This record gives sequence, structure tokens and C-alpha cells, in this order.
Amino acid sequence: MADAPNIDFSSQVRIIREDYSKKRDSTNLFSLTGQKLIDLRKEITGAILYSTFWYEKDTNAYQYVRLADIAGTLSGEILRLNQTLPEQHGHYEIAGDQIRPLEQAPPPPSEEPDDSEDVSQILQLLPVVQVDNDKHFTKQSRYGSEVRNLLKCQGGSCPGRPVSEHIIQLLGKSPDGKLVFEKFKPRYLVLGQVHALSTYLDWILQLISGLKSLHLLGIVHRDLRIDNLVFSDDYSKIVIIDMESHWGIRQAPELSRDPDVVPEWTEKSDIYDLGDVIRHMVLGNAPITDRVEIPVPLPLNRIVDACTNPSPEKRPSLDELHQMASEITR
Repeated sequence: MADAPNIDFSSQVRIIREDYSKKRDSTNLFSLTGQKLIDLRKEITGAILYSTFWYEKDTNAYQYVRLADIAGTLSGEILRLNQTLPEQHGHYEIAGDQIRPLEQAPPPPSEEPDDSEDVSQILQLLPVVQVDNDKHFTKQSRYGSEVRNLLKCQGGSCPGRPVSEHIIQLLGKSPDGKLVFEKFKPRYLVLGQVHALSTYLDWILQLISGLKSLHLLGIVHRDLRIDNLVFSDDYSKIVIIDMESHWGIRQAPELSRDPDVVPEWTEKSDIYDLGDVIRHMVLGNAPITDRVEIPVPLPLNRIVDACTNPSPEKRPSLDELHQMASEITR
């Protein structure tokens, strides 16, 4: 896509979306021979990232499939949706081009334990808001860090004075103890459409502004993705939500993929995630597997490539990203 400068931006976006739709519709990775996917886990073994899938065969039986992420091989191409899973009986592993049957396989993982905190004390700091479902959105608070971060983003009080219009404002708590926010449009009602380059640039600049405000307050978002973005009714404003900063995604290559290790999220890992956000905004959705190679249309590819540089120290600052986006001709 980057070698097609004579194709206008909107046409590039449509081509990217059509290509991805074909891959998504042809894969059997998430419904092997009609079997429902029970769970998907990832782990690194011997410096290779493995994706493990458990499929439900019937009530008491499952099929286990493990794929090595080795680019240019059968297993890597399956993860990138360029090939389909072979229909094999029983459990098996594909590492590169080798298919290896497995006599035994671990069962599907049990559900993660609920690690929600007791937030009753910090909720006492919030005023009670009478919820209007047409104007408000509510959510159950699971971690005290979310309320503390939200208050920090609005001067320490509620409703307070927001440091950025691109960070969700906490209005208070509902009578039943849920957090109350202004209601915005969810991303799937907005990003599914193809927008003008100028619109994406406006959103990118707003995201950079909101993220900079967070970082100036010492807050690393950790979970920056399109599911944590909402929009104003006229689509002109983008707002970052989900301020828990407790768990997060591990896309930046410097973050540990070991589920038993808590990664050290940083401002630079947020910037990496910003690159993925831009890529997925253009796609209109998050791909069903993060191994799918989604091209980014000109001229946004330069920004995404800079954000997702494998070396954290080589990623640009938010000020540098702001300048890069501002210099793009609309």
C-alpha cells in the first residue's frame, strides 16, 4: 500500500478493509470445523511466541491446537490469516511447516479469579448523581486506581475541572455506587465508516493531546486501544476512557508476555499502542488476531511506523508526533 502514492487516501482505506475482510471470512482459526473456540492463550517458549487454541468438540471434550509464530511458514501464515488450519483429528501442534500430533494436551484454562478491590472508601469522595440514561453512562468500578486517576485528571475533585477534553470526565457516582460519565458514541458506530484524511488527523492530534496530559500527570494508560475510545455525537471529538491503569495489553515488544510476570508499562509502551490504535482506526476494527499484517495508507504510515519502532528509545516523543501529524497536508 505504501507504494501506491497515486491512490487517494479513502480508496487506500477501502482496499485495506476489503483485503482484511477476505482474510477474516476465509479463516477457520476461530471456528475449526464448526467447533466453538473456548480459549486462546499466548506464551513464549525458546524465544518463539506460541498461540494456543482450545476448541469445544462437545460438552466434555475439546481439541487443542498450538501454533508457533514463525513468519513465512505454515504456522505463521495461519496466524496471519493467509492460510487455514488443516483439519486434523485430535490435538496437534504446528511449528513452522511441521505438523506434530499430540497424544495429550492440557485442558482449557480455568477462569481468571476476580481481583477486584474494595473501592467503597474511595467512592465516598464522589457526589451522588441522578442518572439519566439518555445523557449518562455508568460502570462498576473494580480498582481504586481508576478513581484516583480520574480525579487526578480533573484537578483532584469531582466533577472538577478536566485537564483535557480528550480524557473522560468523572461526574460522580450513581445511587447504587457505579461511576457516572457523560454518554458518548461507542467507537463501532464511528470507525466502521471511511472518513476523510483530515478527520483521522484531527483524531490523532486529539489522542496525542490527551495522552500527553496523562503522561504529564504521571499516568501510563497501559490499555490504549480502539475499544477504549469514544466519540462526540458529531464525531468531531475523541475521548480516551478506561483509566484503571491496572492491567493492560502487551503489544510493545519490550513488555513480557509471561502471564506470571507483571510488565513494566511505560510512556513509550503507550506510544507503541498509539501506533496500533491509528492502524485499527483506519481498519475500522481491531483484527481478530494481532499477527495479521495490516498496511497503513499514505501518509499515516510514517506516524505508525515511528510509534511502533521495536526499540522504545527510538520511538518519538508525543511532541514530535504532534509535529509529524501537523505537517501532513490535508
